[in-house]
Amino acid sequence: MNSKPLNILLVEDNLGDIRLVRELLDADRSERFVLVTADRLESALAILENQDITAILLDLQLPDGDGLDTLLKIHANAPGVPIVVLSSTADESLAVKSVQQGAQDFLVKGHVGGHQLTRSLRYAIERKRMEESLNHLAHHDSLTGLANRKYFYDRLKNAIALARRQGSQLALLLLDLNHFKSINDTFGHHVGDLVLQGVAQRLRECVRETDCVARIGGDEFTIILAGIHNEEDAVAATGKILESMEQPFLVDGRSLDVSASIGISIYPTDADNLESLVRNADTAMYQAKAEIGVQNTYRFFSSSMNVRASADRELQHELSQALARGEFIINYQPQVDVKSGLINGMESLLRWQHPQRGLLLPGQFMGVLESSSLILEVGAWVLRTACVQGRVWRDFFGAPLILSVNLAPRQLLQVDFAEQVAAILEESGLEPQCLELDIPEHALWEDEAHAFEQITKLNRLGVRLALDNFGNGRASFYYLRKFPFHVIKLDRRLTQEASATADGADLARAVIQVAHVFRMKGLAGGVETTAQLDTLRNLSYDDAQGYLYCHPLPSEAATELLRRGQHLGPVSERIA
Repeated sequence: MNSKPLNILLVEDNLGDIRLVRELLDADRSERFVLVTADRLESALAILENQDITAILLDLQLPDGDGLDTLLKIHANAPGVPIVVLSSTADESLAVKSVQQGAQDFLVKGHVGGHQLTRSLRYAIERKRMEESLNHLAHHDSLTGLANRKYFYDRLKNAIALARRQGSQLALLLLDLNHFKSINDTFGHHVGDLVLQGVAQRLRECVRETDCVARIGGDEFTIILAGIHNEEDAVAATGKILESMEQPFLVDGRSLDVSASIGISIYPTDADNLESLVRNADTAMYQAKAEIGVQNTYRFFSSSMNVRASADRELQHELSQALARGEFIINYQPQVDVKSGLINGMESLLRWQHPQRGLLLPGQFMGVLESSSLILEVGAWVLRTACVQGRVWRDFFGAPLILSVNLAPRQLLQVDFAEQVAAILEESGLEPQCLELDIPEHALWEDEAHAFEQITKLNRLGVRLALDNFGNGRASFYYLRKFPFHVIKLDRRLTQEASATADGADLARAVIQVAHVFRMKGLAGGVETTAQLDTLRNLSYDDAQGYLYCHPLPSEAATELLRRGQHLGPVSERIA
């Protein structure tokens, strides 16, 4: 027996029917029913407003209500309470319409026994609970309980419509946690999930009940602040949110510092439609994240950000034309064995021979290129061109030479990337062991499971795999344990610090020691001075690359360099 009584509201004006329903419910000993009665629609609505009602038994014919109109009014005032219609007539059409308008069941008076009535009530209550559960799952994030992406867009659409009618303002806040993936990598996804739940709780506590907080994916959250009067209201709410983030999160006995970047756009000042409002908040958020060394910060959207976005769109158009016109070229930089001075590889580096601006380096266009799907076409072109060049050198010089190609995160996210690589290798004739794919740490963050699948396929293919720019931000050893890398490439910044500070030397030593434990080679990039090279030799690094040996060269010059011999000492030694 259910310990909690079920409060049933019977909306019925016939005393005989009321007595019959009471007797039928009392006869059921398996459930505790408490019958509350109302003989008019008006009194029923008052009861629903002031009492906790579990289910409703409703006669459609009342002194102040008639037919489906009665049902509609009851359902509109108590949408969460299941309704079972008690009808005087066996009207199939009315039964169907009743269910369509919100009733859970339709029973005919005089044809209902005690068991059927109580079973109908139980089923109606259970179905309603299931509907609400499914509705909640459809509109809320399962981890945090916040509104999900779909519900957020619905709420924002309605909030904009209301603000438009009332002539009011609203603020849209887009919040992104800084370096959140390092928490997952260091402590595991369980701890990361607990942090996200903690962030969600703090956000709830910082806003009004009328505001909407949503998790739209990963570590991104949105807040809709409706009915604000000016930007100062948005500043006050944002300040409260960022202040709440300053307190460490206590998770599994750990104290974790988590910071956030927030972008804000205002309706109708910054945009008068949903898509533009979201896009502008996103633009402002990335401006906030770009503040180097600043934690817990926010930025309002400004028109100047649109100017930058417009410039980026123009650059993207130029990049598309550059690919079609064949304006991209590849330069090659030698990778050298630290001990012998022998060239054992060439890194392929993308350049853009712009018709007006001359030779452009990646820093002048790569950010825009990687943010668009065009990177997939350009990346495939680079891979194909490098493999063809590698086969030419292999045929000409005989000795195998490793061709190193940098990957963008979007390339690795392709479901058939490993198959693309296999096809290019077959087309070019280059042996898989002569191709090395350089994968930056951040390419593994977005979808680690997919990245692992693709990298595993590439490893089976026989391609060499390098973890590139290691130490550029996190220096996590987690990836070295999980992924089948063959090479660790020390970030240029760590290469420079290795010879400049004791801490830098200790970190560089730890990297190469771990690499050798896992039977990987260690390559240091960005080597520019003999002091750096001496440090790397003392630390037992295998290979080095940088201006100290050679600047990146066009394919013809790189071929000439190889023709002269594969021994390459530092520039100063060659000049002497």
